[in-house]
Amino acid sequence: MQTAERDATSAETPRGNAVRAVPDVHLSEAHLAAARTVLDEAVGRDNVRLAFVSGSLAAGLGHGLSDIDLYVATTDDAPRPEVSYERDGFVVQLTPVSHAELDRIVRICRGYTDTATDRWQTGLSDVELQRAVRFSIGTVLADNGSGVPEAEQARSTIRRVLMNRSAYQLNSYAEDALGALQVGDTLTALQTSLIAVELSLECVLSGVGDVYLGRKFHLRRAARSAALGEVLDDVWESLRQPADLACAQTARQIVVRRLLLVSHLVAHALLGGWDAPLERVPGFTDRRAAGGPVRSPWVTPVRFCDSWGMSGPDIGYRVTEAMVRVWAALDGRSREELFTTVQDTFPQAVPQELLDAAVTRLVESGAAVSDGASIRIENKEGGVRL
Repeated sequence: MQTAERDATSAETPRGNAVRAVPDVHLSEAHLAAARTVLDEAVGRDNVRLAFVSGSLAAGLGHGLSDIDLYVATTDDAPRPEVSYERDGFVVQLTPVSHAELDRIVRICRGYTDTATDRWQTGLSDVELQRAVRFSIGTVLADNGSGVPEAEQARSTIRRVLMNRSAYQLNSYAEDALGALQVGDTLTALQTSLIAVELSLECVLSGVGDVYLGRKFHLRRAARSAALGEVLDDVWESLRQPADLACAQTARQIVVRRLLLVSHLVAHALLGGWDAPLERVPGFTDRRAAGGPVRSPWVTPVRFCDSWGMSGPDIGYRVTEAMVRVWAALDGRSREELFTTVQDTFPQAVPQELLDAAVTRLVESGAAVSDGASIRIENKEGGVRL
């Protein structure tokens, strides 16, 4: 079997990522030629409505046993099994796409249309979404009136779907972590907060333009991304469980810090990576010791085509983008430092009184903790202060 093309330059990322990064392995012209041969021999060009090559190789994530994934929607829409072919030293996996599946790809990829009251794209399962994701990162070999959108439009739409879908899903795990801590179940809190970190990583990877679906390549994708250089060490640390699972206080601290990191990653992805891939995710800071206001670790922002929202165990309401920007900056720094920091995130100066009013509103709604207060986990004994 031939060796896939490697891109050694992908490992040359700043801030130490190169120590961890694995060289990209992409589709080559030889891969595409083998796929075209199978397409001609097994289907026939006259019977092709849409054919594209995708999979891990299309995302630069190929490995020694990666197949060439060829997806084909035929004109006759006749049922066909998935079949593997060996051509030119490669294995080509031919996967049929029915007209109904093609229509779903077109509907998903033509634009992000989710609203607060109609979240159909956010609610798609992995199975329902997978082929649309594969199309968005793939190489089209033939298109005879399939109706699929242009590649740039499809990829932009899928990035938004993946970002908001991940943010929406992880909120339930943050809520589970809080509920588990309330009854002293630190093991479940550690596990659910770890899942939330993974989902936030999927969100921010999509935000920086690295599109794929599935957990298995999370570490490889994160390591190759220059945009994540300043947060990679925190992500790495948060993806590990502690060796000592018996200390409840340590577990609580880990869970809260993880979810503060989660909110940092999600907020910057949704704010800075929506219209175009984010070039840099700022470093994560936890300055609770400074005594300033802190965003709640149990709350997650979500973004729809026409609005923003905040979602948490006891809250769920619409907010403005400006409020999300203020909320994202609440890491415990002092009001004076917060005022300076916030100015850099808005196109025009924000008066101190307006910033104070925004923070007050966030505290009153349960999306943040006030100056000098501790993040509180209510339980039967009256709460644990962190």
